[in-house]
Amino acid sequence: MDYIEQPRGAGTAYRFRMKTPKSLRGTPNPWSEGKPLGTWIIRPMEGQRHLPSAKKLRDIYLAEVRKLEIEYRARHRFSLEKAELWADALRADRDDGLFVRDLIYDEAERAPEGERKAFLKVATATTLPLSKATSQYLDARAPGNPYGNKPLRKTSANEVITAVNYLCAFMHTTSDALFLDDITPELVSDFQHEFLPAQTSKKTGRALTPGTVEKLTTMLRGLWRWALARKKVKLTSNPFNRPDDDVPRERKQAEPKRDQFKPEETQKVLAAVPQGDRMGDLFRLGLVTGARVTEIAKVSVAESKEDGSVFLIAGGKSENAKRVVPVPVVAQPIVKRLRSEALKEGQERLFHAFPINAATGTAKSASKAFTGLRRKVLGGETDERLAFHSLRHTWKTISRRAGLSIDDAHDLGGWAGVKRTSNPYDHGLNDNELAEAQEKVAALLSREGHLEGF
Repeated sequence: MDYIEQPRGAGTAYRFRMKTPKSLRGTPNPWSEGKPLGTWIIRPMEGQRHLPSAKKLRDIYLAEVRKLEIEYRARHRFSLEKAELWADALRADRDDGLFVRDLIYDEAERAPEGERKAFLKVATATTLPLSKATSQYLDARAPGNPYGNKPLRKTSANEVITAVNYLCAFMHTTSDALFLDDITPELVSDFQHEFLPAQTSKKTGRALTPGTVEKLTTMLRGLWRWALARKKVKLTSNPFNRPDDDVPRERKQAEPKRDQFKPEETQKVLAAVPQGDRMGDLFRLGLVTGARVTEIAKVSVAESKEDGSVFLIAGGKSENAKRVVPVPVVAQPIVKRLRSEALKEGQERLFHAFPINAATGTAKSASKAFTGLRRKVLGGETDERLAFHSLRHTWKTISRRAGLSIDDAHDLGGWAGVKRTSNPYDHGLNDNELAEAQEKVAALLSREGHLEGF
């Protein structure tokens, strides 16, 4: 019998079973809480064992599937993807596009009323929709791009997407139906000075700061600059450029600078979190190597030596971040233990307890955990002065006082070195010399009391 069966044998309940039409595979299943349709559509028949009644239910279920096919074909016919194909045909038409344009308007008349406007706008567009422009721009600025363009860091790429989302919200549309040529300097002015300052940051729960507004606008300015340079728009100037006669902006207020840890402060933190505590281990390695929190959190078993004497930082905030980090003797047992534990548990990273944020590639959880620890141990008044990053300030200061040259300190800490004409020929210290330099820093940290309770 077509589309009907008794899976548990004769005399048991019937069920509907049909191979899913190809056009519907992967689309939301309306009979299973929106899960995608797979190879088969299987529906129970309310325990029906009476064949004639089961056949009637089968006919109803079959009609529902056919109706779903018709609805899908209609949706697909007037989708934005179809509209983009019409737009390509319009741009390629050598006869001024008159014939193709007439066909587009005829097609739009058949579209459901709610989809007609977006379909017509995309199909008759002569420039890129913002969605496609954003995708192409991020590809052009991706690490290792073939165009020689300076790559965007992952956080900057995310900020571009955030800025685009804000712009779409301002225009009350989606990035598929918003076009680069739609944006004018007048709209940008309202967007930057009226809309953005009234938005609430999801991160802080407060209104966007002037700095954040400026950053978002800068991200969009870069996107439009790229589009203009590559003739992706008919505009003659960048609508996100700041007018020459704009009101003078207030200088950015000097924020409290990050300070180094005092010996008594490191002692209190060390006493609060012993070795074996995940934050205790992280703090200790940050203190004696000067590495960034995310750099340490990302160190893998494969990128560390079995004896704990060295770990590799494969990359990070800048090109200089990639480096070999010798671990001073006092901290080598920590790396050795973490490596052994990770191997036993089948984990890739030494600090797998701190997840890496997929969107930003950073160890936000580790930074947040340390902030809570610092406030508990040293008080909330240290918020503006100390952070995990302050350990880098501490290490850098101590390294100078320990007699390291600025170049050697930069090699160990991953800072950009001082540019000199000899740089292409100077490849720095070898591994043994780096280890000796690291021990000098650790020795002075110890003499000054930073390692008391280590």
